[in-house]
Amino acid sequence: MIGDNPAARLLAVLEAGQQKNQAMNCREAWQQILGVEKGKDALLMSRIGKVMELPEQAIQILSRDFPNQTNTFNHWNAKVNQAFSQQNLNAEWKSFQGHIDAHTLTYLRLTADLIQTKAPTKLLARETMDELRSQVDRLLVEVLDGDFETEIKEYVTRYLRRLIIALDEYRISGAMPVIEAVEGAFGHAFFDEGYRRTISGTPLGQEVVNVLSAVASAVTIALGAPQLPQAIQLMLEKFK
Repeated sequence: MIGDNPAARLLAVLEAGQQKNQAMNCREAWQQILGVEKGKDALLMSRIGKVMELPEQAIQILSRDFPNQTNTFNHWNAKVNQAFSQQNLNAEWKSFQGHIDAHTLTYLRLTADLIQTKAPTKLLARETMDELRSQVDRLLVEVLDGDFETEIKEYVTRYLRRLIIALDEYRISGAMPVIEAVEGAFGHAFFDEGYRRTISGTPLGQEVVNVLSAVASAVTIALGAPQLPQAIQLMLEKFK
C-alpha cells in the first residue's frame, strides 16, 4: 500500500522509472510516468517540477516529526537532486535514472515508512480516482450547458477545472490540493450571496454539492481523517 506522503509518492515515481529502459528518450519516459500526452511540454515541465518539490516536503516532515533521523535522508536527497539537475530530456533515460541506486530507494523507503507511522494514510486506487474524475468531468459539462448566471458559471467552472487538475496530479501531489479545490468551491459561498443561493437552491447546484462532497469524502478517508475538513462541513450544513 502506498501512503499519501511526499516520500512515498516520490518513491512510487522513482520505482516506476526503474521499469523504463535506460536507452529510451528521457522526455518520453517522463511522459509515460507522469501521464502527459506527447507535445504537452508545459504540462510535462509543471509535473516534473511538482515531483522535484517532493524531497523538500518529505525532509520538512521528517525533520519536524523525527529529528533524530535527519541523517537518513542525506543519501537519497543528494542522489535525487543529482538526477534532476543532471538529466537531459533530449538524451537517454539513464541521464536521470543512472543516479538512482539501490541505496537511494532503500533510504527513501525508510523515510516514507517513518512518516507513515506518524500519520497513517493511503493513496486511493486508480479506479476510484478515475471514477471521481469522470464524475467531475460530467459535472463540468452540465454546468457549461446549464443556465447558471454567467458570473456564477465562471466561478463554478473555475473551481471544477482546478479540481480536475488536482485529481489528475493526485499521485504526485496527494490529497491536499484536492481538498483545497473543494474548499475553494464551497468557501466562495461565504462571500457571495448569489453564488450561495444558486448552489443551495437549484437542482444543478445540488449536483455540484453532491459531487464535490463525494470527492472530498473519498480523499478524506484516504488521509485517515475522522471527518471532512471543518470548512466543508460548515458549507454542507448551509446547503442542506
